[in-house]
Amino acid sequence: MKYQVLHSRRAKYGGLTVSLTVVLIAAVVLLNVMFSTLAYHYSWYIDMTAEKVYSVSDECKALIGGVIDKENDRRAAAGMEELQLEILFASDYNAFEQGSTSSYIYNTARELELEYPDTITVSWFDCWVDKKLADELGVTASTDVVLRVADGESRAFGHREFFMFSQSDSSTPTGYGGDRCFASGLVYVLNTDRPTAYFTINHDEIFYDSQILLSLRDAGYNISMLDLYFDDIPEDCEVLVIFNPNADLIVADGVSERDELDKLDRFLSRGGSLMVFYESDTPTLTNMETLLSDWGVSVLRDYDEETERYYNCMVKDDTAALTSDGFTILGEYVTESPAADVTAVLRERDYVPRVVFRDATTLSIPEGYASSGVSTYVSGTRTRSDLFVASTSAVAYANGSTVPTDMSTLPLLTLTEDSATGGQVVVCSSVEFALEDYMQSIVFGNNDMLLCLAEKLGSVEPLLGLKFKPFTTDEISLITTAQMRNWTLALTITPAVLVIGAATIILVRRKYA
Repeated sequence: MKYQVLHSRRAKYGGLTVSLTVVLIAAVVLLNVMFSTLAYHYSWYIDMTAEKVYSVSDECKALIGGVIDKENDRRAAAGMEELQLEILFASDYNAFEQGSTSSYIYNTARELELEYPDTITVSWFDCWVDKKLADELGVTASTDVVLRVADGESRAFGHREFFMFSQSDSSTPTGYGGDRCFASGLVYVLNTDRPTAYFTINHDEIFYDSQILLSLRDAGYNISMLDLYFDDIPEDCEVLVIFNPNADLIVADGVSERDELDKLDRFLSRGGSLMVFYESDTPTLTNMETLLSDWGVSVLRDYDEETERYYNCMVKDDTAALTSDGFTILGEYVTESPAADVTAVLRERDYVPRVVFRDATTLSIPEGYASSGVSTYVSGTRTRSDLFVASTSAVAYANGSTVPTDMSTLPLLTLTEDSATGGQVVVCSSVEFALEDYMQSIVFGNNDMLLCLAEKLGSVEPLLGLKFKPFTTDEISLITTAQMRNWTLALTITPAVLVIGAATIILVRRKYA
């Protein structure tokens, strides 16, 4: 009886069905393991975001490829080996959990490695175990990634540098810019003769965030701080930045033997470049404004007899501003001034980026400068050119009312050049021009405008056009390991269940056929 049951037709079909089910499940599991291994090794993934947030852009690949080719040509001419770049992750791979924001950085690195397999390699090291290498690379507790030329220069990145954040929430990323970071890092490590951009201190300078420092570093500058009171301006200083000062320059006046104004004059006389960022609340800085006046820029103020105070005039535009208060202005490109070539690369794009100036101070023309064309003013060997102006509907506004001016357009960003010495002075009417919100925006061109100025003022060749990409959804970034495991199990078990169900139906139909 037992023999007959085991060899019955029903038992044979049942055994065959079970065997096929087991084989199919094993095949699905094996294929899943094989595909996962290959996907990890070759970075197979589909970027389904509208902005292609996770993929290296074609523009980035073209820029990086051009930089690599140029460097290899230089090395070949010098009899050197081809360029070898390392992207080192300063932690264990397991720390970069798949599905977390850290994995975006790793995926970008792997994509670059696959795009340039003869040049770029990706590896890991434990910065807590290999302290010697960590110290050599300048790794700190906040460092995630290091990009370096083999046996050469290196640059360390923190996790936050790859992402953009809103002002209201500094912990949750709102966009990603991995290709932008790696491209700028490549330019940085290849330029061993980097110039330095110095930022002044001890004039009560206020930084609302660090974006301007990061952007100038991305442009190819070493960044350093300088106390003008105690120190002379170093010879390696190519650009000096006075950002949002609230205390005046010190001059030799019988009380102080030190003279910061004289140091700036000597710096500009030897062909140096100065950038000054004002805001609507910047107090009257007599010595600073004496310097700026010599370079064609003064600050327009309105005197109130009742309060016996001077008020900075702000640029207000009720018809073309981004905000209802009228103080967030979109600058208009000046296309006919002698310095218009500075913005040409932006104006020649298919989509011309707009540049934002919030709470801008009204700049005016000092005595001694005469008009010499559209938005151009000349005094001796110095020519001031406006790069951006407000729309014709904008007005100067102070202490609650409009202030009349004799200017047809109100300047927002100016550049003055001295043809005799080569000195250059840029004055930006808005500190908020360099806010993280605008500099990281994919819509506004503030960051690229700063890079254009860096190229004009110095010897750097920054990469333009690479922007942070906004997250259009957070579903991918918020998926957990448990969720990923559940999806894997569901996709593995579902085919088996379907096969068993189909086999059951077939058996039942055969039984009653």
